[in-house]
This record gives sequence, structure tokens and C-alpha cells, in this order.
Amino acid sequence: MSDHAQTPPLSREEILALPGRQRLPYVEQIRVIYPRWNAILDEIARCHERQPYAAEPPCLLLIGPTGAGKSTLLASYAQRYPRTISMRSMNIPILCATIPAKATIKSLLTELLDSLGDPRAASGTIDGMTLRLKGFIKDCGVQVFILDELQHFVDQESQKILLNVSNWLKRLIKETKVACVLVGLSGEAEQVVNANPQLARLFPDPHILTPFTWDESQPDTVKEFRTFLAQLEALLPLRGPSQLATRERAWRCFVACNGVTAYLMALIRQATEDALLSGRESLDDVLLAQAFRKRLAGERRGIPNPFEGELPLLKRSDVPSPSLPSSHPTTGRRGRTRQPRKLTVRDVIRS
Repeated sequence: MSDHAQTPPLSREEILALPGRQRLPYVEQIRVIYPRWNAILDEIARCHERQPYAAEPPCLLLIGPTGAGKSTLLASYAQRYPRTISMRSMNIPILCATIPAKATIKSLLTELLDSLGDPRAASGTIDGMTLRLKGFIKDCGVQVFILDELQHFVDQESQKILLNVSNWLKRLIKETKVACVLVGLSGEAEQVVNANPQLARLFPDPHILTPFTWDESQPDTVKEFRTFLAQLEALLPLRGPSQLATRERAWRCFVACNGVTAYLMALIRQATEDALLSGRESLDDVLLAQAFRKRLAGERRGIPNPFEGELPLLKRSDVPSPSLPSSHPTTGRRGRTRQPRKLTVRDVIRS
């Protein structure tokens, strides 16, 4: 649970009626739910719904690169089922925890017990802590585990997969019959699951959350990114239009973030905060250029500020691969390799 004070729930009209500085807390609360998110959220919900009666604990593996929005997506699902505390009991439908770096059975146990509120989270033997954890899971009515950073089951020095920890986790899932969502980086997370045949049997093909892409030969990729920007602008605590989804400004935003959701949200949040602090009610290229320098210049070294000057160009080889739908795992087939070419200004601004 967050230690920070929660801002009161207000309607959009009430938020916009506040003075600029009082709208600042709402900038960080913006969450855009878009179709690919909804598809994965629906799959998690299906696991959750099946948990009480399924013969085997329903499980899901979610993978993607850093910044694709995996952790934010899972937090949004967990928020649907907040924990409740009374004088006599505690109900925790969703148990969220981050797998510690260089994971051991004891460090993972400590993390899970701490997430449940155990004041003695790090105390006891592994067997004693495991029994205590199972008791808490039953008493608190835990229905779903969400465990992030699955790649921490790989020893980064030796690159060996920590099978003792994955075996312990497999036993915990099977014995408690709690649904489980494992989350990690593409490449490493699948290796962890595939290295343990019994764990692999619990988890079907992974769902993949990839960055946005901008591919003129696939107009739906451009449409998806622009639609996301339109939805994002509709949630900004600003009174005026920012025209984020126009083709030109959307392209500048894409070049700035390279399709990575975390970069895009950092950019827009910073620009919105700067606007509110300066008494502005919309975003423009000046604010976006300033936000790029503040928040993304370090991450996106080597590219000019995309909000200054002429429309930027980007080699097709620099554009992320199109998103892989979770219901269509890769087949290993290779298409004919195309020679990369630069996107031109005409490509970007044509309607």
C-alpha cells in the first residue's frame, strides 16, 4: 500500500476547475487503457475467474521490454481489487510482489510475507516461513499472485537459472491453488519458465507487451499510436486542446519516445506539469521540446530534439518491430529481408 496521501476522487470537470498548481497531482494519475492493454487485462481476469474451480491453478506469463508498461498494467488490475482491513480480518484478493535481485527462496519469502503485512517477514527458517506464508494466503483470501521481475530468477554473473527458487514457486502455486501472473523481460523470463518443465506446464505461451511502432506499410500501427495520444490528451488536466494526435505532432512524439510507453508518459507528464506551473492550458512544441530536454535527453542520446526545427527523419531499421498479438505466437518463419530506407517528410505528413 502507498504511504502517500491519496488525492480525492474528482470528476474531470471538477479537476479542470481547480487552479493550475492544484491539478499537478492528477498528472501522475493518468492511465491510458488501450486495446492491447484490454486484451491482456481480460486474460488476467479470466485466470482470476477460473481460480476457484480450476483443476490446475490458472497461470499467465507476461513479457516485454523495459518501459513497455507491464508493471503499470498489472497495478491497474490490482487496483480493481483493493485489500480491505477490519478489526477481525484482512482480505487481500491480489498479492503483488517484486522478485528480489539475485533471488533466493528466503528473499522471495520475505518479499511475499512483507507484501502481506507480516511484521516478522524476514524471521524464521525457510520451512517455518513457508508454512506461515501459506497460512496468511488462506486467511487473507488471496486469489491471484502477481510477481514482477521474473528475470531475477537468473543469476546475472553465471547466467544460470535458479532452479531451486523456481521449484519452490511451482510447489507454492500448486499447493495453494492460487492463480499466478509472472512478469518479466523478453528473452530472460521465458528461459526461466522453460528451464523448469513442471513450471512450464502451468504457463501457456507468453503474452507480449511490446512498444508502439510506426510503419507506413501497416497503417494500423500509426493509427494505434495516434489513438493512444488522443486518449492521453483527453485525460490531461488542461483546459485547451494540445493537438497531440495530429499526424505531425504524433510523429514528433514517436521519434522522441521510439514507441516506448514509459518514455512517452514521462515526456507528456513533464510537459503538462510545466504548462500548469507557467499558467498554460495546452501543450505545444516549445513545452514538449523543454520536456524532452528535461526527461528524455539522457535516455535518447544521439538524436536531435524532435520538437525543434523540421520534421525529424528516422531510419526504418530504428523503428521497433510491429507488436506481436498475444494470441499469435511467433512461428519462426522468416520473411524476405527488406532494405531499410529513411522515412521521409512526405511519409509522415500524408493523410
